[in-house]
Amino acid sequence: MLSIIIALISVQNLELQTIVDRVQSYYDNLEGFEANFIQRYEHRLLNKVIEEKGRVIVKKPGRFRWEYTAPEQKLFITDSNRSYFYIPKENQVFVSHKLQGAMGMSKGSPFEVFAGTAQMTDSFTFFASTQSPALGGMVLDLIPTTNQEEFDKVEMEIDPKTGTLLRIVLVDFSRNRTEFRFQNIRKKLNLAEALFHFTVPSGVDVILQSDTVQNGQ
Repeated sequence: MLSIIIALISVQNLELQTIVDRVQSYYDNLEGFEANFIQRYEHRLLNKVIEEKGRVIVKKPGRFRWEYTAPEQKLFITDSNRSYFYIPKENQVFVSHKLQGAMGMSKGSPFEVFAGTAQMTDSFTFFASTQSPALGGMVLDLIPTTNQEEFDKVEMEIDPKTGTLLRIVLVDFSRNRTEFRFQNIRKKLNLAEALFHFTVPSGVDVILQSDTVQNGQ
């Protein structure tokens, strides 16, 4: 019986590694893409849900453009050196000269695989998840190998046939969940660099990482 259990575990581990390799291969061979996304934040204790949607554009290496369209317009850009988070309604842009946060491509972020700045196995240990898929794929649990401020665990739903990432869920230490669902994924070549450059509009307050506020420049 023990030998059968060991054999089953070995087969499962081999299948899991095959899926992980397929995901990595897919993004290794992808220059860029765009997709529609739905971002859903669930606060466990307050029983509160916030849902936003928009479009994301990615170009390797390390460039992201998140265009939020509902319920309000916002723009988050990472140009591989710094990040900008522009909120027109507040007339503010937050500028970070360090790539902080899970979406800001900080080291250990699961979004690094999108942008071609790290291998999937660099920062995580993988396990088959007990969570049910939401988009018809396969769900993996990712446990970070180093401490992360933004999350404690990641749930990743993938298309096991192609290796495409369909959904990413960041679970923090309080068990709050931030979910990103990706739809209508389109491969893109030769994405313009201008998409990942941000010019501060006149009159907009610039809030630097040091929390020093300046007028728009």
